[in-house]
Amino acid sequence: MNPVPTAPPPHESLASGGKTRRRWPYWAGGALLLLVALVSLASLLLDPWLRTTLEKQVAAKSQGRYRLHIGELHTSLWGRSVQVRNIRLRPAKAGPQSSSTALPRLLADVPELRITGIGLGALLRGALVPIDSVVLAGARLRVLEVPHSATPRRPLHEQLPPHLRDGLRIGYLGLLRWQVAYGPARVPLASVRQASFSAQDILLSAAGAADSQRVGYAVALSGKISGGVGTVAEHRVAIGRAQYSTTRQQLTLDSVRVRSQQDIQQQGRAIRVQLLLARLQVSGLSSAELRRRELYLDSVVLTRPWVAAALPLQPPPPLHEVVAPLLRQLEIAHLRIAAGQLRLTAIKPKPRIQDIQLQAEAVLLSAAGAQDKRRMWYARSWHVRTGRVQSTVSAPVYWLGIRSTELATRTGLVQANGISIRPTMSPAALAHYKGHQTPHITAQVPQVKVSGFDFAAFSHSNALLAQSVELRKLRVLIAGDGRFPLNPRPSMVTQESLAKLPVRLNLRRMVLKDGYIGTSYVGAKTGESGSVVFSRIQVTLSNVTNDPRLMTRATPLVARASGWLQNNWYAAATFRIPVLDPNGAHSGEGTFGPASITLLNTVTAPSRLIRFESGNVHRATVQLQGSRLGITGTMRAEYSDLKMALLSQQGGPDQKTLTTKIGSKLLNGIVIRDKNPRGWGRTSLK
Repeated sequence: MNPVPTAPPPHESLASGGKTRRRWPYWAGGALLLLVALVSLASLLLDPWLRTTLEKQVAAKSQGRYRLHIGELHTSLWGRSVQVRNIRLRPAKAGPQSSSTALPRLLADVPELRITGIGLGALLRGALVPIDSVVLAGARLRVLEVPHSATPRRPLHEQLPPHLRDGLRIGYLGLLRWQVAYGPARVPLASVRQASFSAQDILLSAAGAADSQRVGYAVALSGKISGGVGTVAEHRVAIGRAQYSTTRQQLTLDSVRVRSQQDIQQQGRAIRVQLLLARLQVSGLSSAELRRRELYLDSVVLTRPWVAAALPLQPPPPLHEVVAPLLRQLEIAHLRIAAGQLRLTAIKPKPRIQDIQLQAEAVLLSAAGAQDKRRMWYARSWHVRTGRVQSTVSAPVYWLGIRSTELATRTGLVQANGISIRPTMSPAALAHYKGHQTPHITAQVPQVKVSGFDFAAFSHSNALLAQSVELRKLRVLIAGDGRFPLNPRPSMVTQESLAKLPVRLNLRRMVLKDGYIGTSYVGAKTGESGSVVFSRIQVTLSNVTNDPRLMTRATPLVARASGWLQNNWYAAATFRIPVLDPNGAHSGEGTFGPASITLLNTVTAPSRLIRFESGNVHRATVQLQGSRLGITGTMRAEYSDLKMALLSQQGGPDQKTLTTKIGSKLLNGIVIRDKNPRGWGRTSLK
């Protein structure tokens, strides 16, 4: 009889089954540890291999021109990142191959390079590789030389390795706190103390290059620099701070300084400039348009520019010809200059203009803009205000000062306020400087206003066309010195000179209101100064033109003037001048009101040694006709009780001697009529 097998105890069966089910965590943990060990081993082997490979590839790609040294390189396969420290790039010794390369010669030190978010799967498949960010911080770059190459360089995406033929997509690229310099000399030609640039969504591929919405493969670019210095066209340029953003399409430069390396007190072949500019702000600066060599700017604003310039010996080419090699089209919707100052140094007048406020609308800097008859100096309109203007006139004889000016092309307004002209020397010194008698003029006028000025005609053909010119309260002092010889040259302000002006002139009306002229003259023999004053002067000129269609015998220039001699003797005159008449014909008439002729003693006694003892003018008229041959006419005067006295410097208090007393008797008794008419005929006038 066989024994019946007995079942194992329940607790033994459960224990045995439990041990079998719990073996898989050990296998999983072991596999994970093995994977970690393999990855760690791969990382340990990958880092030195990758560093050596990069150093060799740089030497091979640069044809031996560069040596790359990497201080530290750490990869993280789990973190999909690479961190590189202490990168040094140096030129190698020149060899037979390096001399033919088109690569620049440079030195570079990069403390840190971080690459994060690398798409390892795409990299292994050879597809478009995504990268989250690439950051290079604290780099120092010195470019020693940039060789000229006749062959165009291939686009950057075509220079990628074959396994990256589909390109790279970088979410963020940051070049932070770079120091950059250019030039082999100890003092570089250009340098930047600190620069930072960033780019968003870079698609480094053929598709990215063809995308017109991208700028340099990127969706957006921005950058800022501080402490930029460089040399351009013999001028040293320094920029305190600059910022640019493609998103805002705005460029801002702060604290700009330009200094000519040549003497700005002398003229040369090119313009020489010293410039201090607080800020330059350019809005609407599209990089896509710039690639097409076209710019359509919303605004350009210059704040507090201070400019000292020496103009070139020869007139420079038009501005659009200067811009043409760089840009095919340049349009500025709004141009503004705030609180500017200008000084021209190398010309004799040496003008200075303060507090310039300028606005220009719709500026088109092109040949079409220069030829457009609706534009003035490339713009649709200009509005300029200035503060004080200083200059010399007929240097160094006169100084000119203007308190403020305004120019508005839309309304045709030209206005100057607070004008003063004064000599820089005495009347005698001026006559000695000129070598002959010369008017010594001091003038002040509160305002000169030109209305209806045709700026378009002036800008395109130098024509001076205006509806009216108005001067109010002009005050002029004129001094002369008769001890010097007369000017041997004829006057430049003549009827013929107006007709021969090289520009078209058409001023419909010129008006002087409430003028004042004071004159003084030093007698040639006496050395004493006499004076006479004209006040409350009113002058109107009509049809001031050299246009043959407007200037005829029937429609001549008409000048009407009136005023008061010594503030007591009224006089008025009218002149008719057909400016283009070949014979220089002109005519005029004048009238004098009642007054005492002794008013003239202030000028005749000191300078001519003649004094009117008495005499009353009741009425006087003058009519004249003139031409190049001379002037003829008739003067009619009614006066009474006329007596004159000859004077002598050797006389007593009354300046009379026995000789002058005898001469006065003969003059009054024989030569001079004491009254006119005589009384026996109402029309018997001398």
